[in-house]
Amino acid sequence: MQAKEIITKKRRGEANSREELEFLLKGFLSGEVKEYQVSAWLMAVFFRGMREKELSDWTELMWRSGSTFPRDRALKSRPHQYWIDKHSTGGVGDKTSLILVPLLKFVSEKYFPEISIRIPMVSGRGLGHTGGTLDKLESVPGFQTRLQIEKAQEVLEAQGFFMIGQTESVAPADRLIYSLRDVTGTIESIPLIVSSIMSKKLSENLDGILFDVKTGLGAFMSSVDEAKLLAQGLLSVAKSHGVDAVALITQMDEPLGYKTGNFLEVEECSDFLKGFPRDKNLEKLILESASWMLFLSSRKKISLKEGKKVCLEVIEKGEAHPLFVQMFESQGGDFKGFEKERESFRNKYLCFDFKAERAGWISQIHARILGVLLIDMGGGRTTKEAKIDNKVGFEVFKKTGDSVTLGETILKVYYKNPQDLEKIKSNLLEAVKIESGRIKNVAPVLIVREVLE
Repeated sequence: MQAKEIITKKRRGEANSREELEFLLKGFLSGEVKEYQVSAWLMAVFFRGMREKELSDWTELMWRSGSTFPRDRALKSRPHQYWIDKHSTGGVGDKTSLILVPLLKFVSEKYFPEISIRIPMVSGRGLGHTGGTLDKLESVPGFQTRLQIEKAQEVLEAQGFFMIGQTESVAPADRLIYSLRDVTGTIESIPLIVSSIMSKKLSENLDGILFDVKTGLGAFMSSVDEAKLLAQGLLSVAKSHGVDAVALITQMDEPLGYKTGNFLEVEECSDFLKGFPRDKNLEKLILESASWMLFLSSRKKISLKEGKKVCLEVIEKGEAHPLFVQMFESQGGDFKGFEKERESFRNKYLCFDFKAERAGWISQIHARILGVLLIDMGGGRTTKEAKIDNKVGFEVFKKTGDSVTLGETILKVYYKNPQDLEKIKSNLLEAVKIESGRIKNVAPVLIVREVLE
C-alpha cells in the first residue's frame, strides 16, 4: 500500500477503504507518511468529499488514536446512567453551554431523578471570529480547564458533569490533522469538520448528543443549505456509532444574548440563571436545547413540552444558579473573586456608548463584524500564543427589529486601548443598520430541526 495511490484514488472521487485510511493515519502519526502527502489527501477530500462509511471509518480512526473516557466504574454504582453532551459549531456571544450544563443537571435531579444524566463536556477555544467556551470559563480566576481523564472522571462522578478542554490523550490525531488543515486552506470542508468534531465527542463515550449548527452572517456555514449538510454529516456519524442525536440549525446573524466578550458573557449566564430579565432568543435556544437533551436522556419519555415547562420554571425561580457557581468552584474557580471583579472592572476600562444617529428600526447587528472587532480589541486570539483580555466586550441594549430614537444608546463598548476608539466607531457604523420603516419578518433563532430516529 502506498500513500500516493491512496491520494490518487481520492483525487478521482473514489472512496478510500478503512485499510487505506488506517495506513494513511498510522503512517502520518509514525512519520512514515509525510505531511505533504497528508496535505494532498486533505485537499482531495476538500474537493471530492467522503462517502458515509468512509467518513465514519476516518472519524473512528481519529478517535481511537487516543483515549476514551471509561464508564465501567461509574456504571457499577449507577447502571442506568445516560451520558449526553452538546456541541455548537460556533458563533458570536454563544454562551449556551454555560447555562445548559447546570440547568440540565438541576432539572434532572429534582424532577426526573430516574434518568441519571451525566454531562461530560469537552469544549474548545475561540476559532476565527467566534468565541470559545473554555475562554469564557477561564474568565473566572483559577478555573482549571486542563484536567486529565482520571481527574475529570472524579469530578463527573462527584457532581454529574465537567467542562474541560481537549487533553493530549483525547483524539491526538485530530490536533495534528487540524494544524495541517489550518495551513493548507482545507478548514471549510464538511467531512473534515464532521470528523474533527466527532472524533472528540466519541472519546466521551456518549449515549446522546445535541448539535447546534449555526447559520447566517456570524456563522461558518453562511447558508441554511450548508448548515443542513453539516448537520446531516454529524447525525450520520453519530448514528453509525450508536449515539442518539438531534441537530438544531439556528440563526447567527446578530450576537446571541445581551453581552459579548468572555467576562461579560459569564455575567449574563449568571444573571440568566438567577431569573433576571433575559434575551428572548437566548432563552428560546436554551429551552429548545434543554428539552431535547431531556427527551433523549429519558429515552423519549419526557416530552419536549414538559421539558420546556419545567426548565422555564427553574430559570424563573433561580434554582439552578447555585449549581452554576459549583460548576466553577469544583474545578478551582474563585466565583466570589469573579463577583468582586464584576463590580469594579468597569471603572478600570474605557467605555463608549454607541448611539442611534437617527430614529427608526434596527435592521442589522452584524455578528461577524462585532466578532472580528472584539478580537481586534484583544478579546480573542490573532495568534495561538496571544493572551486574551477577557474584560473587553459589548453590552447590547437593542436587538434586530427593535425601534430606536435619535441619540438612544444601542450598545456599550468596553475597551482598554484609547487608540482603538476610531476603529470601534467605524466598525459599529458598518455593523449596525437602522431603517426608517418597521422591520418585518425578523429571523427567529430556530430555523429547522434535523432529528436522528
